Amino acid sequence: MATDAIRVRPAEDGDRRALALLVAAVAEERDGIATEPPVDVDERAAIWDLDGTLVAAAAGGIVGELRVERSWFGYGEIGMMVAADWRGRGVGAALLVAAIDSARAQGLHKLALSVFPHNDAAIALYRKFGFVEEGRRVRHLRRAER
Repeated sequence: MATDAIRVRPAEDGDRRALALLVAAVAEERDGIATEPPVDVDERAAIWDLDGTLVAAAAGGIVGELRVERSWFGYGEIGMMVAADWRGRGVGAALLVAAIDSARAQGLHKLALSVFPHNDAAIALYRKFGFVEEGRRVRHLRRAER
């Protein structure tokens, strides 16, 4: 899939349900994000903070999401999800390009993120964009299966 088929844009109010469904689908995988199933899609859609959220749209739907939460200290914290059938097709890269451009335009001096250590594909993508490991949090998140 060519990256020109992927359109990255700021999230809109009408994206809330699609974003919540994406969270629910990725949570069902139980290894990529901290959210665990079941996800209350209606509740998640209602409370989604669209500020700082970018969406990747393709094939008539939302196939990825990246949120930059701006800190008081001049950096942004990234969280990102890509639909399983769209991984490895340029969605994450397109979202990161847009997030980095937006962060620069806002004067942020750094972007930071957390990623599970077994998520080799995500780690490779982040390294490709210049991210480096600064530390590890051990047993930081409580998971139901542990």
